[in-house]
Amino acid sequence: MPKGISIMSQLLSVVNYGDGKEVNADIAKTVLQNYNKIPELTIFDLADLCYVSSSSITRFVRTLGYDSYKEFKSDIDHTLTIDVDYSKRINMATAEDLKPIYQRYTENVIENIQFTFEHIDYRQLNRVCEMMYQAKEIALFGLEYANYVGIHFQNKMASLNRLIQLGVSDEKQLELAKRLAPHSLVFIISLEGSFFYRNTEIVDILTEKECKIVAISMITVGKLISACDEVILCNKTNSNTEGRITLMYTIELIIIYYYYINYSHI
Repeated sequence: MPKGISIMSQLLSVVNYGDGKEVNADIAKTVLQNYNKIPELTIFDLADLCYVSSSSITRFVRTLGYDSYKEFKSDIDHTLTIDVDYSKRINMATAEDLKPIYQRYTENVIENIQFTFEHIDYRQLNRVCEMMYQAKEIALFGLEYANYVGIHFQNKMASLNRLIQLGVSDEKQLELAKRLAPHSLVFIISLEGSFFYRNTEIVDILTEKECKIVAISMITVGKLISACDEVILCNKTNSNTEGRITLMYTIELIIIYYYYINYSHI
């Protein structure tokens, strides 16, 4: 299956954007509506729910990168048995715990934004935006959530006549790294540095091409810093995904507005 993008995101993508086949959109909708039940359903059960043949289900799961329906439903079962996004306190919470959880989450979001704001390095931003202005090619890499941020970044920068290239899976990002021209500018969004450890081949290719690498991360030491030309500090904590909000803040407030104010009229 495609790495770097969840099965849920793949299904939603088929529903939202389609692939030219209405039957696949209908199957994806049915799977999403019965997501928790899929591990218990045979291929024939799902085919009946979708009013299609079992061969249509097989073709559908193959378009998502799976070799078989068994592998497809096993992956869904895996997503139902793990929860890595939230802390143990959140996973074990009851309705009575909501107010203090909301309060702590909100405090963390505010603290992250304040921390990021207080650590803005304007000289660094000037260097990064100069790189953006001079670069012939710009690309953005990261794990799944980074793609959502990247799409926003891509959209904003397109209005300034700057194309940001994206890859929506590990495979697509590897292809992108291989076709990038030498000395291109690359943004890597990786809050805790995991992209660098999970995608060493991509990082090696970018390094060999002498690409300028700008990371947006809360990690500024170790392997991350050694592979990058610049590391824009973002966030103080990310215990319950609150760091994601600051990523968008960083792209919107720092990179885009800074670039717009200083370079859009040149």
